[in-house]
Amino acid sequence: MTRAERMSQHLNRALHELFAADERAWLLGEDVVDPYGGAFKVTQGLSTAYPDRVLSTPLSENGITGVAGGLALCGDTVIVEIMFGDFVGLAFDQIINFLTKSVAMYGEPTPMRVVIRCPVGGGRGYGPTHSQSVQKHFIGIPHLALFELSPLHDAADVLAAALRRGEPSMLFEDKILYTQRRYVDNRVDERLAFELLGADRNWARVYDPGAAAAPTLVIAPGGVANRAIAAARKAWEQGRNVEVLVPARLYPFDVDGVLGLLDGADGVIVAEESTAGGTWGSEVATRLYAAAWPLLRRPIELVSSAATIIPSAPHLERAVLLSADTILERIMHRSTGESAASGAASHDRAAPPWETPGTVVAQAAEQGVAVSVPKLNNNDDSYVLLEWLVPAGATVEIGQVIAAVETSKAIEELAATHAGVLRQDLAAGADCVPGSTIGYILSAGAFPAAAPPAAEPSVVAQPALPGRPLPPSQRRIADVVAASHREIPVAFTAVRVDVTAALAYARRAADETGADVSLTEVVIAAVATLHEQFPALYAQLTGDGRVIDAAQPSVGLTVDVGTGLFLPVIRDAAKLDLGDLADTVVELRMKALRNRLREDDMAGMNFLVALNNTPGVIYAQPIIPPGVTCALSVPDVHREVVLDVGGEVRERMMADLGLAYDHRLVNGAQAGAYLAALGAALQL
Repeated sequence: MTRAERMSQHLNRALHELFAADERAWLLGEDVVDPYGGAFKVTQGLSTAYPDRVLSTPLSENGITGVAGGLALCGDTVIVEIMFGDFVGLAFDQIINFLTKSVAMYGEPTPMRVVIRCPVGGGRGYGPTHSQSVQKHFIGIPHLALFELSPLHDAADVLAAALRRGEPSMLFEDKILYTQRRYVDNRVDERLAFELLGADRNWARVYDPGAAAAPTLVIAPGGVANRAIAAARKAWEQGRNVEVLVPARLYPFDVDGVLGLLDGADGVIVAEESTAGGTWGSEVATRLYAAAWPLLRRPIELVSSAATIIPSAPHLERAVLLSADTILERIMHRSTGESAASGAASHDRAAPPWETPGTVVAQAAEQGVAVSVPKLNNNDDSYVLLEWLVPAGATVEIGQVIAAVETSKAIEELAATHAGVLRQDLAAGADCVPGSTIGYILSAGAFPAAAPPAAEPSVVAQPALPGRPLPPSQRRIADVVAASHREIPVAFTAVRVDVTAALAYARRAADETGADVSLTEVVIAAVATLHEQFPALYAQLTGDGRVIDAAQPSVGLTVDVGTGLFLPVIRDAAKLDLGDLADTVVELRMKALRNRLREDDMAGMNFLVALNNTPGVIYAQPIIPPGVTCALSVPDVHREVVLDVGGEVRERMMADLGLAYDHRLVNGAQAGAYLAALGAALQL
């Protein structure tokens, strides 16, 4: 399959093509000029190539849009970038009273070639004022077309379709898509295909070519498309045939493009991230009822996010935003004929595959459904109930995350498999063993006063000791450090490396890929490439003296986000380019920040890159985790002035890379040779 671009790169290329073809094209927005290139780097390179037509503006969305309208009245083409879609409300007056009315209020049609780009959507922890999906507020305005970027459509085609109308348009771009790659070659994956249908190739249809049963159609725009596809995959595992339909143009809604798919469909679900009420989904349902009533087997169903602000806290944000699990639940209710509102579920059903090991095991009991702790880590006899994420007495839905349990390696979330009222029988901070019951989910109206956590029998009260207990995350670090010092005879070698070229290479890679590439990714890539040359440094020494070689380099990385030190693993690191490597590092850091790292994320390490790059740190000796042979310390980079061979003064960037190694497997000569090879690789 063709290597696909990231969406930010793809949109950037489409803008470059537009400017190359249209000498009267303008781009207006806040901080869009190089080197910044916009908040999401979509406009990088445009101001360098077209300095007179790409302008950074004052912080006034109303003013930016007004200037765009004036240029459009003169016959120019204007792209407006609103830094965050939440702020487009400040331009509402210009949109509804100037841009759109100018098309028709001068006695003859007046082309207004303006596209207002709006990054929208949550999922990135930006909080209430930078995460909204505002599409629904612009539906129904005469002479205003609404488009949304998706991973299935070509951005250049979407821009061209918007500009061909000769009317103002808004292009919504889900921020979660910017770092994701497009789908190309009419394939989503090995199983799923897609095709573009309708006028302007407006509709993308994702389907299983081998499916025969009548499909449930899920209409999902933009960033919601991937959530709908994820829900469809899980539904397919249960024998349900689901097709996902993704429009490029939201409004005016293209009914004709989907009429041929409605005949024979089991039903229609419209999924969108905005809140319910006066939505795009309502517009879709209204249009389909009017045009295709005889073809519909069931009422059209709408799913959306919760009707509240979008919190910054990760677990609260997930609870508010529309998720793949919410779409899946609606699909399964529709397929089984159950009421989607009831949340009913059979106690004796087989556990479906979307219930992961981190899902609560629910067992029938007279007093309700037991919330039991699953087996999460074979190395632990007990875990810590870190916190309840839902208050006692609250109503919970199927799939809602209700508690967090900390193992020796990670924090696992427990999700309810039954709807009802939560009773908490174990207090946060208490130890819990696999299989133990920590609470119950009761039927509505059956919730008694919360029972106090049971006291341990035959416990003699002890006087309080001074000080405070070590936090669970720090206890985990303490255990690893103690085991390392106890079991591993560590030696350490350090070298000074000129990383000037490596830093320049990282900057070039960042510009080319649109990813956040830094020295960290360049070092990880170099470490991965040295695996074949130095296999002993990636091997594992067993307790009985055997050496197990690593088939592929799986590089661990220290991640400290203020809640503890974590060691997530980048598997098969040698197969990733720098852009993918950077995306993987960002994903792992975000998981750590949001307490979503899982056991699988930290398993299989055979080499550790320890980041000690706090400003000013020039030397650090890392701890080697048990089961690993080497740990490479990457400190802060510092400037150094030297004289070159011609006597000229030259500045260079230096880093003192240090290798801690298990002296049972690696000797000093090997360590020195490895560091020399690493230094050479960083010279590029």
